[in-house]
Amino acid sequence: MSSALAKIEDFPSDPVEFFKNILQAVTYEHPDGYMQEMNLATVDDEFGVLNRTVLYRGLTEDNCVYYITHRYTRNFKNLRVNPKACITFYLPTVKDKTGEQSTWQVRLIGATAVELPESAMDALWAKENLSAQIRGHICPCGEPINYDDLKAKHDQFLLEHKEKAIERPASYTALKFQPQRWDFLKVGLEQIADRVQYRLQGNGKWESMHVST
Repeated sequence: MSSALAKIEDFPSDPVEFFKNILQAVTYEHPDGYMQEMNLATVDDEFGVLNRTVLYRGLTEDNCVYYITHRYTRNFKNLRVNPKACITFYLPTVKDKTGEQSTWQVRLIGATAVELPESAMDALWAKENLSAQIRGHICPCGEPINYDDLKAKHDQFLLEHKEKAIERPASYTALKFQPQRWDFLKVGLEQIADRVQYRLQGNGKWESMHVST
């Protein structure tokens, strides 16, 4: 048996730059290409805290993590009522410059969701794959369905739109998240994790520090 302390070294002054560096060091490859997932937690009047694992879509021009959804979904309705959320990225295969592999967890704490402007939606919709575009038209999120009826609806919609572009539904939207803190945790085999946390100051600058796990 052994024990050691993990250590995060040489981290930049900006948390988004640090986040980008870690994503570039991820060694896992999806068979259909690299797809990073994130866990989004919101607050709901019925169930309390609700979380779901969704695709990370990238960063906005002002370096905010953003997420694509539809206005009829529970997560969007939750965020309209209470825009505070927490996001977690779990990255189990990150390799540093020395070749050492470790597991990372990156969290956005106290994040406030802000809907992106309508003018940004067409460009995002154009990047969606076919199945996502069809889902936006035929799937009543969270409602009971008859599978055979839904499949018939899907197949008919696909047949009708094989030769033409699918129109963006009015429900399609995206939200960016502005966090109060970025939290980075690193751990290796038989190690105690190290954390670096960035805390947003009143002057808009980030203060970074090691914090105990």
